[in-house]
Amino acid sequence: MLPLYIPYLCFYLQQLWLNASWLPRGDDYPIHVYFALLLRGDPAAVFTTPWEYPGIPHLLGLLWGDPLALGRAFAVYAAALALLGVALYGLYFKAAGVPAPFLASFYLVTASVRTLAGLVDGQIADKTVLLVFVPLSLYLYARGRPAAAVAALAPSIFTNYLGVAYGGLLSVMYAVYGGRRARLALAVYIALVAVLLWHKALSVLELAGQAASAPPMPWDPGWGLVYAFYGSSPAVLIPLALLGLRKRAVAPLAAASLLLLVIGAASSAYGERLYRVAALLLPASAAASGWTGLALAAYSAFPAAGGWAWALGALPGLYQPVDRITPGQLDAYRAVLAALPSNSTVEVQWSLDPWLLPLAYAYRPDVRVNLTACRWTRADFYVYTPPDPRQWYMPCIREVGPPPGVRVASWGSTALYRG
Repeated sequence: MLPLYIPYLCFYLQQLWLNASWLPRGDDYPIHVYFALLLRGDPAAVFTTPWEYPGIPHLLGLLWGDPLALGRAFAVYAAALALLGVALYGLYFKAAGVPAPFLASFYLVTASVRTLAGLVDGQIADKTVLLVFVPLSLYLYARGRPAAAVAALAPSIFTNYLGVAYGGLLSVMYAVYGGRRARLALAVYIALVAVLLWHKALSVLELAGQAASAPPMPWDPGWGLVYAFYGSSPAVLIPLALLGLRKRAVAPLAAASLLLLVIGAASSAYGERLYRVAALLLPASAAASGWTGLALAAYSAFPAAGGWAWALGALPGLYQPVDRITPGQLDAYRAVLAALPSNSTVEVQWSLDPWLLPLAYAYRPDVRVNLTACRWTRADFYVYTPPDPRQWYMPCIREVGPPPGVRVASWGSTALYRG
């Protein structure tokens, strides 16, 4: 099966290499660079902030203070997460009795189109939970250490709040299937969070309360399954995951992954994100259920076909590309920062000019950059680069148009407006 898989792997290796060779091009990378720079001045913010960021991945900011170096470091970190995921899910599969466990984990992680696309886009906080904390926890549970399995998920609260949601669901399943030690560990963890991290707990609950709110784009669970799994493999994976409920080492994972599909279908705000998580956890439970070959063949068939379609020129890629920073834009941002007066505020649109945020924080700390989405608000200045028709954007970003005010300068397609 591996030869059929080579074009698909080449596509993602190309994307990861492009990210690491200059600056990562995805939406989320400049945000992580900004929070890493923020953390340099207050490392304790990982614990004291009520919000999810800055978090554990942003500790890289303690090593580099240059935003461009940090961008490249995060690109390497993203590639390393994929390798760690293969290693840790392989350990879990080995403990669960899966034949050829590391080959199985290789197919599990690499065939997850949305997981790898998320790494390319910069979803490194969520993927730290999904590719490090979760498989480490599963391994500990399969080795008969349910309390340690619960503890392994605890750092999620300092990493990513979506990770808290599915990590918490997995912890509850440990409590259901893992006996008294797991229930005691979960109770201790909840008590510690309530007493010491109540500020974070309140933020998690606030976000959970928005689960039924309207998403930026309409949510269709049927389309979401095809999108998240890159094909129709859930028709095979769901029955196999149900079989996994009969195995002690697999039951918590199988139950959690199936519940993620149910919760995701009901949540208009978070359904797509939960399905992307389930697109890795459901095949993991199906592969560990005893039908490894069938599960992974069904799961990887459509990605492999997509890779061949890309290699033969029938598809431009396996997902719609983003390229939020180019050499021309970087030069324009440097010129903008040199032109702005002291103590001015600048507004930019998410997905259009997000890199101005960390660059200003590093090079012009007297200038405040506000990141907005889909509308313009009041500011002294605006920076605007029109959408590239070759890239993916949320519809409201594509349609927002130039900002109010007077255009005072431009560098290539990037323009500075006075409010």
